[in-house]
Amino acid sequence: MLKNSTRLLSAASKAVSPRLARNTVQRALRNNSKPHQVSVTSAPTQRQAATRAFTTSTLRFNSQTASATSTTTGAHKHDANQPKVQLTSDNTTVTLTPPPSSRYYRAHQPSTVLDALWLRDNCPCEECIHPSTRQKLHASTQVPLDISVSSWEVQPEGLALTWSKGLEDVGDWEDPAKGQPGHRSFYPWEMILGSYGGTPEEHRATSRMNHAPKLWDTVTMEKQVLWLDYKEYMETSQGLLKAVKHLQDYGLFFLKNMPTNDDEIATAAERIGHLRHTFYGRTWDVKSVPNAKNIAYTNLNLGLHMDLLYMEAPPGLQLLHSLENSVPGGTSIFMDSFKAVELLKQEHPADYEILTKTPITFHYKNNQHHLHFNRPTIALDPNNSTMIVNYAPPFQGPVELPADQMKAFYAALKKFAAYIERPDLQYRHTMRPGECMVFANRRVLHARTAFDPSKGNRHLKGCYVDLDMFKDKYRTMIQAERDGTL
Repeated sequence: MLKNSTRLLSAASKAVSPRLARNTVQRALRNNSKPHQVSVTSAPTQRQAATRAFTTSTLRFNSQTASATSTTTGAHKHDANQPKVQLTSDNTTVTLTPPPSSRYYRAHQPSTVLDALWLRDNCPCEECIHPSTRQKLHASTQVPLDISVSSWEVQPEGLALTWSKGLEDVGDWEDPAKGQPGHRSFYPWEMILGSYGGTPEEHRATSRMNHAPKLWDTVTMEKQVLWLDYKEYMETSQGLLKAVKHLQDYGLFFLKNMPTNDDEIATAAERIGHLRHTFYGRTWDVKSVPNAKNIAYTNLNLGLHMDLLYMEAPPGLQLLHSLENSVPGGTSIFMDSFKAVELLKQEHPADYEILTKTPITFHYKNNQHHLHFNRPTIALDPNNSTMIVNYAPPFQGPVELPADQMKAFYAALKKFAAYIERPDLQYRHTMRPGECMVFANRRVLHARTAFDPSKGNRHLKGCYVDLDMFKDKYRTMIQAERDGTL
């Protein structure tokens, strides 16, 4: 982990489940009589002991005297099955090196480096994290910049530390002890080597479940496509887990045997999260109507696109439920835009760079609404290890660029569109009544071929769910699966 990990402002205890953290700390309590409660009167003794240089020494707590004694040699030897702990001479940086046999060992980065500021700021004890709200009880700015470790102990399930200074700016409504030295913290290995070990990208993937998506083309999706029975999806945890996992991996799955009630789409969506209300309504109908205010409400061919990119926060998921379909045509088409990005980056890196930096105008100005937002075609967010794609030709407005940049931008966009339109990268299906498509609106492009409304009826019901709602459901279900509580 980077030494400047103080930029991670959220409490590290959120990286492990509350149940796991609580059980681990309870076990630590049995090993140490008071792992988080050090008498203020013992602090001078600790500070004196902490003046010893112990760059690579192992210090062990004495719960009776709260003093630190060095065990660098002699009877106390390093346990080869435990992570090796080293401190810098000023006791402000901790280096953890798990043995190769440990599940926390990473060959590409054998050691994890943790800064004392970050460790104290993210102490997971109940004095620092409220036991029921799981929210921090101090501000990051209250941690002294010159704080250091005064003593430490390696335990089977984690690392115990005692701190040289208390928090600053403690309010008169708070426990005065928070401002005193001697606070003791216990960090489970699962937290400091599991969730927050390795590179920033790795601990984001672990703590936020930001696992890399599985890119797909026609052949891949034909093999991997998930058709989930509606009853299993609605009534079982395993069914819902299958759904959210497939959305995370592939961005698309289908429900079957879904009742064709007009509002059933809302029930299906709320299994994942709250509906996103827009000016189209809580739910909306997709069928050909006269004087349509949206191209989706015509019988025309509707090319691959994403919805509502003219909004500041476009919805993350879209659901479309087939209530009736007796027309020729109207086949649904899906395409993994992340696959197109990968190919563009590999084969045309200069054009890829242009599309990550050039804003495109998206707008909707009709029916007494005026929405407008500029965003790049490929939006990278290194702070969250995420990428989203913004592609919606029907809703694109005039590009706002200097004239000398236009040709390069249009050339890059044409190359990207060429991948999107490749048939071998698309998945097609004609929806039947009782089927529902669920897809990631910020990843999977969707389209529809033209159809003839004079020869039948085609009626789909749609709704949106925000991406945060999906991520919330996905993370809590993955954590429950890991904890065995699903």
